[in-house]
Amino acid sequence: AVTMGPKGRNVILEQSWGSPKITKDGVTVAKAIELKDKYQNIGAKLVQDVANNTNEEA
Repeated sequence: AVTMGPKGRNVILEQSWGSPKITKDGVTVAKAIELKDKYQNIGAKLVQDVANNTNEEA
């Protein structure tokens, strides 16, 4: 993934309010993912939970 590891890159996230957010944080990027397809979104939410739990343990 673009934000993972020591050579992670910046990612620009569009927000519903304010200016776009620039981050290198994989958890923030994962939380920003929202898909239109109900079942794909369930998978995305699972990835978000895994990323968040990994971040809390690290």
